[in-house]
Amino acid sequence: MTHPQNPRMLTRISEYLAFTPDAIKAEDVHPQADETLHEAYLRQLAAHLKLDASEEALLPLMIRQHDPAVYEADAYFQVVRPSPFQQGSIDLIYERIEPMELFVADDFRVDAAGRVLPQLGWFDRCFTFPALREDGLVWMTITPNEINTIAHAIAQSRGKVLTYGLGLGYYAFHCLMKEDVTRVTVVERNPAVIDLFQRHLLPFFPRKEALRIVQADAFDYAANTMPGEGFDTVFTDLWRDVADGVPLYQRMKAFEVPGPQYFYWIEQTLRLYME
Repeated sequence: MTHPQNPRMLTRISEYLAFTPDAIKAEDVHPQADETLHEAYLRQLAAHLKLDASEEALLPLMIRQHDPAVYEADAYFQVVRPSPFQQGSIDLIYERIEPMELFVADDFRVDAAGRVLPQLGWFDRCFTFPALREDGLVWMTITPNEINTIAHAIAQSRGKVLTYGLGLGYYAFHCLMKEDVTRVTVVERNPAVIDLFQRHLLPFFPRKEALRIVQADAFDYAANTMPGEGFDTVFTDLWRDVADGVPLYQRMKAFEVPGPQYFYWIEQTLRLYME
């Protein structure tokens, strides 16, 4: 079931995130006598989005203020601290979420009426995070969205773990921190990504002896190698967002075999788009 408000709300929010996510500045948010800072922020955002009263009433279900200290306390942020670098066409930089900037914080949710509710957030101070770029295009970050949407897969991962896609190694790092994970195999197609990871990120990782990186195409590996390897957990993170994720998700789902437990990055959001 879908709700008639969905197209307009999702379009307005998508456009705001794409073009003006930092339109609201801290100095612009002035709570009225009976308002909290968050309520004043939502009022400002509703004005920017040009929402009517019924649409504005949905914002508290979509948006909350997040504490940057919670994410900065993540073990990866505490331990993995590479300096910015450039290696060929790939470089690692540090980017910022500015105070009051709207960001995607988690998978989409749907209420009983069929309203799709993006899960968004804002900080009251700056949050800095690492990002990998290739030819100037950011394709891997560690933001609240990545942390929140990967948390369930990390918690459920056990035994022999396989992950498709290396990136900055966030999922692999946390699996290596788990006592019930015996080995982590990462399949990555790009040799340059593997090389920069081994040079600049792997030195910060725990249990390096339990990590194996395989240079291969994920779909070839899934078809020809994975079924005989006895993996207990398989996690796939090969897409940048929903736009390229749906077809890749559908393709990888076809390679599931009995035995492992399967997880896919932003699967809930992908399935909502498919429906």
